[in-house]
Amino acid sequence: MKLINQPLVIAVLGKGGVGKSIITTLMAKVISIDHNYNLLLIDADPTHPHLSKMVKLSPKKSIEELRSELINSILNNSNSTDNIAEKIDFDVYNAIVENKQFSLFSIGQPEGPGCFCPSNTILRKVIESISKDFDIVLIDCEAGLEIVNRLVIQNVDIILIVTDISIRGIDTAESIRSSAEKFTSYKQLGIIINKVKGDISNIIKTIKKLNFELIGIVPEDKNVISFDLEGRPIIDLPLDSKSYLAVKKILSSLLN
Repeated sequence: MKLINQPLVIAVLGKGGVGKSIITTLMAKVISIDHNYNLLLIDADPTHPHLSKMVKLSPKKSIEELRSELINSILNNSNSTDNIAEKIDFDVYNAIVENKQFSLFSIGQPEGPGCFCPSNTILRKVIESISKDFDIVLIDCEAGLEIVNRLVIQNVDIILIVTDISIRGIDTAESIRSSAEKFTSYKQLGIIINKVKGDISNIIKTIKKLNFELIGIVPEDKNVISFDLEGRPIIDLPLDSKSYLAVKKILSSLLN
């Protein structure tokens, strides 16, 4: 049951390897433990769809699979166009998998070569149509800014750009913000610095100089490293883990 009138849609972006899926997973863990919100996770990364393994929830069908079935229906004339159109929403909702804590939907990996634009177009429509049935939607985006340029997340409320302690991460954040200002209607945009160790004063100075909002800092966590090496789901991370506690603090600020 929905607890709030308007869904809060949060997109997690950044360059490759900064830990976007881990941050998304930890946010889902915090929300499921500390709040009673109806939560939807969307794995929008067609190249590295790690989110389902991290949260121990495998989607029934991906958008790419639904799109392929839709094309086959049209080519085989097994259904009329009207019947196909009426069935799309049903198929999308049926593809969502859920547990007691949250629901999950995935864009899926491409089944062949070529542009992934058609599935991205469907994903944009899915975000617009089904988000209204949830309190919070967390979108784990693919690396870089293509998902912004393709207008997939044009109606998100909050954009969280995850970076590590590299200047390349900040450069990517600048590019994402530039595109987001053109192609989205976000209400808040900020940076989360992940995998932090040592002195990061220069990175923080750079972030402030570029007029970014620093949403939070997540320290390097030996538990995360251990879970990654062993292939264990990040959703099972102990509640006293440094990264979990840091994300909990970030979410407390965002949701307030």
